[in-house]
Amino acid sequence: MIEIITEEQVSTVRQWKHFDAAWYLKEYADVGLLGLDPAYHYLWLGARIGRKPSPGFARFTGRQFRVEEFVREIARDAIESLDENTNFNDSADLSYLGRAPAEFVGPGEIDVSAVQGIRVGVHAHMYYADLAEEFAYHLGQIPCAFDLYASTSNEASREAVLRVFSTIPNAKKVDVRVVPNIGRDIAPLVVEFGADLAKYDVISHIQTKKSLYNNGSTDGWREYILHSLFESPGRIALYLRALNTSRYGIVYPQCFYNLPYMANTWLANSGIARAWAPRFGVDALPEGYFDFPAGSMFWAKTDALRPLLEGGLQWENFPPEQGQTDGTLAHCIERMLGVVPTSRHYQHGVVRDTQTPSWSRWRLNQFIDRPIEHLHAIVAAPETQIVAFDIFDTLLTRPLLDADYVKRLLHSEHEKNGWSDFRNSRMRAEGAAREAKARDVDIHDIYEHLVGPANSTAELTPDREIELEILSVRPRKQGIELLQFALQSGKKVILASDMFLPREAIEAMLQRCAIAGWHTLYLSCEVGVRKDSGKLYEHILAHEQIAPHEMVMVGDNERSDFQIPADMGIRTIHLVKATNILRAIPRFAGVVPDSEHAPLGDQFLFGAIAAENYSAITYPDFSPADMFGADAHAIGYGLLGPITAAFSQWLQAQAKKHGIDRLYFLAREGKFLKTVFDRWQAGSADMLQSDYLLISRRAVTVPCIETMEDIFHIAASNNFYGATMDMFLNERFGTVLDAKAWAEAERNRLWARNAPLTIQDGGIDHIRPFLRAVSPHIFAQAKMERENALGYYRAMGLDGSSKSAVVDVGYGATIQRHLIKLLDHKVHGLYMMTDQKGSALGHSANVVAKGCFVHAAERSPSASPLFTNSFLLEKMLSADDEQVVRYTSAGDAELRERSEYVDIGRSVRHEMQRGALAFVDDAACFRRGMSSNLHIDGARCEELFSRFVHGLSPNEQKIFSSLALDDFYCGRGIVID
Repeated sequence: MIEIITEEQVSTVRQWKHFDAAWYLKEYADVGLLGLDPAYHYLWLGARIGRKPSPGFARFTGRQFRVEEFVREIARDAIESLDENTNFNDSADLSYLGRAPAEFVGPGEIDVSAVQGIRVGVHAHMYYADLAEEFAYHLGQIPCAFDLYASTSNEASREAVLRVFSTIPNAKKVDVRVVPNIGRDIAPLVVEFGADLAKYDVISHIQTKKSLYNNGSTDGWREYILHSLFESPGRIALYLRALNTSRYGIVYPQCFYNLPYMANTWLANSGIARAWAPRFGVDALPEGYFDFPAGSMFWAKTDALRPLLEGGLQWENFPPEQGQTDGTLAHCIERMLGVVPTSRHYQHGVVRDTQTPSWSRWRLNQFIDRPIEHLHAIVAAPETQIVAFDIFDTLLTRPLLDADYVKRLLHSEHEKNGWSDFRNSRMRAEGAAREAKARDVDIHDIYEHLVGPANSTAELTPDREIELEILSVRPRKQGIELLQFALQSGKKVILASDMFLPREAIEAMLQRCAIAGWHTLYLSCEVGVRKDSGKLYEHILAHEQIAPHEMVMVGDNERSDFQIPADMGIRTIHLVKATNILRAIPRFAGVVPDSEHAPLGDQFLFGAIAAENYSAITYPDFSPADMFGADAHAIGYGLLGPITAAFSQWLQAQAKKHGIDRLYFLAREGKFLKTVFDRWQAGSADMLQSDYLLISRRAVTVPCIETMEDIFHIAASNNFYGATMDMFLNERFGTVLDAKAWAEAERNRLWARNAPLTIQDGGIDHIRPFLRAVSPHIFAQAKMERENALGYYRAMGLDGSSKSAVVDVGYGATIQRHLIKLLDHKVHGLYMMTDQKGSALGHSANVVAKGCFVHAAERSPSASPLFTNSFLLEKMLSADDEQVVRYTSAGDAELRERSEYVDIGRSVRHEMQRGALAFVDDAACFRRGMSSNLHIDGARCEELFSRFVHGLSPNEQKIFSSLALDDFYCGRGIVID
């Protein structure tokens, strides 16, 4: 559940001398639109996403945000103030990046007097000594005293660099040394000067980067980085102060616009990183795309990089210089410059590129913006003889964060049978099989070396593992469409995969996903060599008798499907893995868990959202402001589907716990909820009977009226917003007065027929005389409707013969309360949410009245976002049906006359609900076939909903503006917002 915020905590923020409520409301207009207390909003969300409490104040920089701890810091005034316009998260469109390990640095400068006294050390690797003047200019912008260390390759260069650097005004010490040409700029930093730099508060590292190997594709890279890091004295001062006093550990420019986005992964360096990680105090390496200073130039808090500076590295740890472009310790440490600070709980500040802007710190816009015509041109080119496709995450994808999660599912199954070490045993068996055969192996080879527990007599076979692997895959539709285009273009299509599964399993997967027409399948376990060594490509080229440039490789792996074949001269089309795109979406920052440690529910939830919404290979309608995608179906799949699936599993659990054997889903939201529930429980051994109950507040409350207090209670039960008394009488009491009765009421000065009526917070003293006067009409209407209502409810089985519960979005349990009164027996209630009034019914009537996501909520801004933004949820759940008015003597429900608004939003609503049902079907299928332990975490669903509603993009606003609900009961008519 969402962390509880108390009124006392909110009061602490209100009284804080640095909190300016009026400024906050003016600066962040969405707070007022949401009707939220500014102090509450700042505590609950504002500080978390980088908003300021007042114009000249810093955002909260604590990396692990906990309300209780934050309030304590406010109480002791321990959060640091900065000069105006100097905060590090000033980009309104992407402010929700504040929870990520890295975030964009906003604009601004501070007075240079603020950084005097900070101990600053700078290292410049001057391999190209002819750039000394250029570097001196930039270093001359540093606004405080600093010590300058420089490395170069020979004595002549040393003298030239020393001569130029000695003229830099604030450089109090200039130390230039000749170093071996080993380890590029990294070895001089950590070997030669590591111990010297470790004594400073803040350090910088720069180098004379020319990247001569890439034919000028990164021209301007060096200049771009230097300008970003040394833009002006005031800007540098901002970096220095932030690094010296906040949780920022390193500051560096956004990835250069012309650097391929794949560079923001490990590429050839993951093996080296695993070997060296313990030496640098790193417990876990990031996966996929991650943040580091590409080009290895930065400002940093010294403590953030201390393990690198004091790691005891020696020159001999680095390989001799042979023109390597990747895969050396230097390239590994370049990436560790980002990993080490994060592992030490420091945050990255990424300087946004304003000249060639991109929403993605990793420049994934290069992939997202790529038109399909570009890919078709590569495939259809005359020189293309063969188009090779990787299989997994290219043509097939899995609804899991961890592509290897099947082994963990299998481990769980074996664990239930007493084998607690299956996963490690299987890993050892695979290693033993490779060693025994001295080549790549298949699953049968692995299981020959797999030994179970001593007390187990069961025969170990790979059958269940193969079954789970086949069940796990789904098509990556646009990847398959590209394969079909290649076939239509007359190209030979081959499939190539580093894979332990046998051919028959792979072919079953392909057939299951309707992938056909390909010509040849190359599997590493059959051929004996792998793509990630390059040997399988050599085998393919030789076997197909083609030159490298005559082949196009299509795949998702940045190393084995892109870098290796590209280095061999094979043309490539890279497809970003769906989960990597999901992690890059700004509004998912800090939400998607690490795949290695994510529980099964999160594995499926985020893996399924990625596979469904982000497995495209081109995105013509992409906007980084959208959370789930550009259409209603995507929102339904990613948001409504998980919420309703989590609710359905909760319903099952609650029904079992309380012995409930029949569920009545209440009109109108209940129509869709029933559909979801029926699909969710399909195939369960203990299926519950579910019914759709045509009912409304008005249809059940009027038949319950027997006393004047009943009339007053209904009148005061909900606010009424300025419609006429005539409408109020009809909507609340089903009563229509004739002209004579209205004339009498007006004559007695009780109320005029068309005079507006407002009721706020239960205050009805101003209409009590009128209600007493017209009560005979109301009592007559109630008596007439009572028997009809009882007839309908009893015909539906609500006769007390079963232990039944009504199911609804919820809140005050009004319908449940009146059904109990009318039927004179217990009726239970299971809701998405209850307020205090709803939960109190459980105690007063000795029934179940519980909320799934929210229970006993106070009607205040501090409640769950699901509760405070329930109108949006109701829009998604609504049906095409109109409201129930009353029941006829024939036992039918009489509905309100159909209004135009129902049809206007029909297509959007249907598409959203189709998307949600697709998620529910996928989840139910996964649970039946792969793991009965699947549990969709309700708290995760709340978190997704909170992220969604507090950052609606223009596209999302447009989608929801087409949906409307009626609220005649409260006098608001048709409501859109």
